[in-house]
Amino acid sequence: MIEKRRCKRLPLNIPVRVYGRTPDNLPFRDITVTKAVNIHGGLLPLAPKVKRGQTILVVNGYTGEERECRVVYVRPKRGSKTKGVGIEFTDIKCMAGDFWCVFTPLVNLKAAQQQA
Repeated sequence: MIEKRRCKRLPLNIPVRVYGRTPDNLPFRDITVTKAVNIHGGLLPLAPKVKRGQTILVVNGYTGEERECRVVYVRPKRGSKTKGVGIEFTDIKCMAGDFWCVFTPLVNLKAAQQQA
């Protein structure tokens, strides 16, 4: 199987609040925890029904930062009340920031010490 991801996922549990509307246009709010994240989005369990292509609002539970996301993957429920949902950030400009607060650039300590 060929890997199609743009970048590697990190298996992290980050609390999030998710706001959106079901396919029946009913508003929802779900409090959940990510299962994996990357610079472009993440994977999280979600109880409300969503469909691929729709937009939702995700709020980082640690920072309170909000990001509009697009649902890119929906794994069907299998014996639980939640399903796995893959999301990606919709605003490319926002990808320059680190919504999950885990993708900071590495600092070359030797180079920093030589400049001092």
